[in-house]
Amino acid sequence: MFVSPEDFGKVRPKVVVDMRDPEEYRKAHIPGAVNLPVDAFLIAVDSTPFHMPEFDTLIERISALGIRQGESVLIYSSAKLPYYYLNVAALYMVLKHLGFKKVFVLNGGFEAWEDAGQPVSDRKGLRGRIRLRARADSSFIVPLDSLIARGDSGLKVRDGIHLIDVRVPGYYFGIMAPPFCKRMGHVPGARSLPFTFFMRRKKGRSGSYYVMADTTTIDSILNLNLDPVKLNVFYGNTPREAAFALLLLDYVGYPRKKYRLYLNGFAEWSRVDSLPIVKYRWE
Repeated sequence: MFVSPEDFGKVRPKVVVDMRDPEEYRKAHIPGAVNLPVDAFLIAVDSTPFHMPEFDTLIERISALGIRQGESVLIYSSAKLPYYYLNVAALYMVLKHLGFKKVFVLNGGFEAWEDAGQPVSDRKGLRGRIRLRARADSSFIVPLDSLIARGDSGLKVRDGIHLIDVRVPGYYFGIMAPPFCKRMGHVPGARSLPFTFFMRRKKGRSGSYYVMADTTTIDSILNLNLDPVKLNVFYGNTPREAAFALLLLDYVGYPRKKYRLYLNGFAEWSRVDSLPIVKYRWE
């Protein structure tokens, strides 16, 4: 799933998607790559960014790539910051939602491509628009009402659910919050497993980031933090962070029946005053 520049030829993708800003794309990109920034297919909902639009709208926007579900696609963005990988993960999630099977990620992003001395182009990549036919795969998504139950002291997380918070520690501990979150902290009982924990910074000219792609190491970290009996539910501030968890879980082949993504995440949870929140505590 994670591809190095040297292994690009082995994947032979039908379409290469550059998710950087259009200005960066115009300067230089992988030859033939098409530009699809994250805001070209995701929308804001209740001022919270990075949500999937209505299904028909999503189909229309992804149809612009000119690729069908059985063909291979490789995604990349910049890797100057770990957060750029969340954009890649968001498109990965959307493609999986639409039934795509062969989705690859260029590890190290465009910076790794340049550092490897691979060719670049400033010519716009073109794809013929098609009309995708897809049935939404929502098997990995869980809504808020499936997570909560009423206890003796009010609303709580249902029994049998183990929550994993993939935000960075500042958000988890309630030290800071994005403007679209009404309150700060985390869901009671949620385990902290920041998405940045799976990233390393490269030595060299660019100093960019890459995903730690050793399946054995990732699997061991996940097994330390996931509950083997309960349903593991991942959340972030927005769907992007949860999408990164999907990327990793698919990479190590973790069974789909054992996890879900709470896409509305802490942004939604923080706006429901009757839902409890914990601050300044590690769980």
